[in-house]
Amino acid sequence: QVQQDAELTTVLADGGGGGEEADAVRQKIEKKERDLNTERRSVFRGWLKSVFLGQAAISMALSYVMATNPSALFGGFGWFNNVANMDTSIQVLGFWWWWLFIVPSLRSRRPSGKEKKALDIAFLGTPLISLLSPVATKDTGLIWMANFLVVAGAYGFTFLVDDEEGGDDKKDPQWLRFVYKSLDFGSGRERGARK
Repeated sequence: QVQQDAELTTVLADGGGGGEEADAVRQKIEKKERDLNTERRSVFRGWLKSVFLGQAAISMALSYVMATNPSALFGGFGWFNNVANMDTSIQVLGFWWWWLFIVPSLRSRRPSGKEKKALDIAFLGTPLISLLSPVATKDTGLIWMANFLVVAGAYGFTFLVDDEEGGDDKKDPQWLRFVYKSLDFGSGRERGARK
């Protein structure tokens, strides 16, 4: 009898018999099935990925206004006008928004392959730009644009120049592979839940 829309498990497909070796194989299969069910429960729904994408888009627009013209957002508040250098603080937060919210929102969708590598590069590159650019310019709009170019450049590099298909980073130096692997801590990969 064929069960529709039901998972085929070892118990349903196994005819029994086989001795100790078969029992050991069955136990391994059952463990893998349990691990797979746990992983399936943790997989994001499509709508949640859309929420993260929307969050990144809204954050991008909001951060641009914060970095270039914070009075458009906050000019009506007394604290904005009465606190010294509040506009500068908000402008700085605007260009740091790339590392704090935009790239993490995109990474929260759990991309794979080339997009994951692009976001890993962007996650490492945007704080460097945000830290080093103020030495060259005090224009927060230019620094915001430099962060944008780092993210766009990371995508361009991985999709147009990099010939590796995502997970196979054998050509990268050992220290860089360690950094990329460290970025995935907490996503299940460090426990071997996902390969």
